[in-house]
Amino acid sequence: MENLTLASSRESAAALETTSSLMTEWAATVAAQAPDPAALQDTLAARVVRGLDLLVRELASAGNTAQTALLARFFDHVAGAAAQASGQLAEQPTEARAAAAAQATVTALDVAKAEVLPALASTPSVDMDRLLAALSPAAGDAAGRPGEAEAEAATGATPAAGGGCACGGHDEEGLAELDTRVIPHAIRHATIFGALDGLAPGRGILLIANHNPLPLLAQLEQRAAGQFEVSYVDEGPETFRLSLVRR
Repeated sequence: MENLTLASSRESAAALETTSSLMTEWAATVAAQAPDPAALQDTLAARVVRGLDLLVRELASAGNTAQTALLARFFDHVAGAAAQASGQLAEQPTEARAAAAAQATVTALDVAKAEVLPALASTPSVDMDRLLAALSPAAGDAAGRPGEAEAEAATGATPAAGGGCACGGHDEEGLAELDTRVIPHAIRHATIFGALDGLAPGRGILLIANHNPLPLLAQLEQRAAGQFEVSYVDEGPETFRLSLVRR
């Protein structure tokens, strides 16, 4: 049974759903860009690190209960680890540091979606619409940070929400690569489904895995029966590459 989040108002509930989708989109983008240090660094600097910091401050100010205060301290630690890894990536943009930054950031975004946003939405003093506006790409432009257009020009990526590429790399067929090997196991399937959910008809991803992802494909068929065309590009034994295109 899924956890039930009691938002403080109907407007907060709607904003919570949209903001949660934004966290999923960010996590999918970060995971997809892990093999590309330059693209990942641009994405983290453009809005993700700033967004996590904003959530830390919002949760700290809303910590009027012992449980919320405890969550605020925990999330401050998780988001701080992501910010530190991002800073190390900026100092030395290597593949190893990109992988570490991606893992720390995806973990922080997962905590934000699962724990922080529901806590904020249930707090009457928190304006979820204002929070969503502050987290949106347009807010990055207003703060002097790259927005979608600038990020696209800098990284070669297009916004994932629009059904386009979620990373800076492409294969010969023009599919965005999503390397599942760099995504923490606990949130791997959720991140993949988040990337697939944002695809428009005719768009797809090239999934890279170190095993045959049959359980994932079975879950995908249960979630979206017949909605994706799946074909193997490479069938192991060490690396599997699958094309998944929304019909």
